[in-house]
Amino acid sequence: MTTEAPHPPKTSLGRLATGYLGDTGPEEFLEGMEFTDLNLAGADATQATFLDCRWSNVNFGDAEAPIDLTGARISGTEITDCRVDTWTMPRGNLLHTEFSGTRIGAGVVYDSVWEKVRFINCRISYLNLRGSKLTDVEFRDCKIDDIDLDRAKVSRVAFPGSSVGVFQCEGATLGNVDIRGLEPHKISGVHSLRGATIDDTQLMLFAELFASELGITVE
Repeated sequence: MTTEAPHPPKTSLGRLATGYLGDTGPEEFLEGMEFTDLNLAGADATQATFLDCRWSNVNFGDAEAPIDLTGARISGTEITDCRVDTWTMPRGNLLHTEFSGTRIGAGVVYDSVWEKVRFINCRISYLNLRGSKLTDVEFRDCKIDDIDLDRAKVSRVAFPGSSVGVFQCEGATLGNVDIRGLEPHKISGVHSLRGATIDDTQLMLFAELFASELGITVE
C-alpha cells in the first residue's frame, strides 16, 4: 500500500493593497492585503479573517505580548521570513497557506483545523497541535524541536527533509502520515502510530524507543 502524499496548497495572489497595523482588529475581514515590516506585538486579531494576503518580514510580537489570533481564519495566504516568538492561534483555521523561512518559538495552535498547509525551511521550537484536525500538511526542510499531536486527527501529513526532536501523538488518529527520515530522540504515544509510515532504518533506530514506551525490557 502506497502512502498518499499531501495535496499542496494553492495560492493566487494578484495586486495587493498595503496593509497597516491599524487594519488588524477583532473579527475584521481583510482580503488582498500585503503586510510588510510590521511589529504586531499586542495586536488583537481574534476571530479575524485574512483572505489572499501576504505577510513578509513581520514580527508577531515577543513572548510576553504576541498578536492574539485566537479563532482566526487564514486562507490563500503566504507568510514569508517572519518572526513568531509565540504564535497564539488556538481554535484557528488555516487553509491553502504557505509559511517559508519563518522562525516560530512556541506555536499555541491547539484545537485548530489545518487543510492544505505547507511549511518550507522553517525553524520551530514547539508546536502544540493537540486536539487539532490536520489534512494535507507538509513540513519541508524544517527543524522542529517538539511537535505535539496528542488527540489530533491527522491525514496526509509529511516531513520531507525535516528533523523532529520529540514526536508526541498520544491518542492521535493517523492516516497516511509519512514520518520517513525523522530521527526523534523521544516518541510519546507509540501505540497511536498506527497509520504512520516509517522506513527500514527507522525500524531499527526506533526499537529501543518502542520498547521503552511499551514497557519491554531488552537484555
